[in-house]
Amino acid sequence: MEQHKPIPQWLARARGVWMSSGILAAQFALAALVIVLHAEIVGIALFLCIICVTFALCDDVLAFLAPSLFASLFLLKLHDSYSFFRPLWWITLPLFASLIFHFVYYRRPFRIKKAKAFWPMLAVSAAATLGGAGAISREEYFAPGALYHVFFLGFGMLLLYCLFHSRIEIRDKDAFLKAFTRGMIAVGLLACFMIFHHYLEHLPRVIETKSTLAFQWRNNVSSILMLVLPFPFYRALKQPAFLLAGAAMYAGLLLSGSRGGLLFGSVELLFCLTLLLFADKRHRVIYLAVGGLLAVALVMLSRDLYTFLRPTLERLRSAVTDGLDEARGGLYVRAVLDFLRHPIAGTGLGYMGNRDKHPSKDFALCWYHCGPLQVLGSMGLMGALAYGWQFIARLRLLLPKQRELFHLFHLTLFIAFLGIEMMSLVNPGVFAPIPYLFMVMIFTVIAEKLTAAPALTPSSS
Repeated sequence: MEQHKPIPQWLARARGVWMSSGILAAQFALAALVIVLHAEIVGIALFLCIICVTFALCDDVLAFLAPSLFASLFLLKLHDSYSFFRPLWWITLPLFASLIFHFVYYRRPFRIKKAKAFWPMLAVSAAATLGGAGAISREEYFAPGALYHVFFLGFGMLLLYCLFHSRIEIRDKDAFLKAFTRGMIAVGLLACFMIFHHYLEHLPRVIETKSTLAFQWRNNVSSILMLVLPFPFYRALKQPAFLLAGAAMYAGLLLSGSRGGLLFGSVELLFCLTLLLFADKRHRVIYLAVGGLLAVALVMLSRDLYTFLRPTLERLRSAVTDGLDEARGGLYVRAVLDFLRHPIAGTGLGYMGNRDKHPSKDFALCWYHCGPLQVLGSMGLMGALAYGWQFIARLRLLLPKQRELFHLFHLTLFIAFLGIEMMSLVNPGVFAPIPYLFMVMIFTVIAEKLTAAPALTPSSS
């Protein structure tokens, strides 16, 4: 085992306090206040400061995840935020300074020898970088938004993977799993709070229409909820009260008005419930009985529920029946046509030839709004092979073959990964580097580290 240099006693105390559940609760309360006051810009600045303190105090690189995702939720509400934040680029300087301090002061050897996802990610990096060769214009390829996405979907994410793989160390499995799930649940509950607060602010309209609200950030907040939905069900294996958090998150998905959240969130919920029933034999009969009562209640309230969800259900129906006539259907056709015109390397991630179908905002790509079609249209067969290899590699890491390593937390990570991949079928999803692809990378590293840890069995979870 690697020897870590001793740290001053005052730093150990400060770190223990800063990483406690009490501080996470305080951060959650501050984030909720930011939402209530509609002070998202101030909130982003405040949480950048919190992240800087975290990098300075904590050697655990994952300690920054919860406050970072809190800040990401604020950002979701700021439509076309790039044009607003571009003049404020300087506020990120303290963040980069704290990052440099963290990686220097808490330095670890840079190891990739046992990084099992390295080679598939390298192939994806090459495909993302070379995508569009011979098809995309110089102006499109070197546009700032295109460079950002090409880099962080490719070699930038590979670099982050290597850094996190070298730095994440699971010394106490139980403490690690508890802290990580606690952070993910807090993020999910804050996303629910955002949605519930929005409904409270527009309560007269909800009462009048008796239906869900439409708001711009519904797909993004649903994607966050899909990432974190399985974690309260994992914690419920030991503390059933966490099922209330899972129920709140699913309610948030329904209230979001996102078609993908409604459809794929329901599928993900079934996976979560299956995990719960499979693993928790002690409460299985109780869960089945409660589930039966809830099913009866849903049948009795089905008419009112249909009326309330009707806007989302109607949009879902129209997407199926009139799919090729709406924007997403048109983009799907363009993806196939772009692939047929450039089958080897596609048209490139920065290709803007489809803006008549999707007039993307500044710094955003002209998405096809479907992950597999994005790969084919932007990177051709080269991308399909690379992403196919990476997908299989991730499945092997999240679902290890050895029985003694088939840990319930691996299944939890797998369901979370499956959730965001399903959302990527109808949204940019994992083609948005921060936070979605970044979180998938984190799940991958954690799965590797848990597999390498000794004596992990379902009973130990």
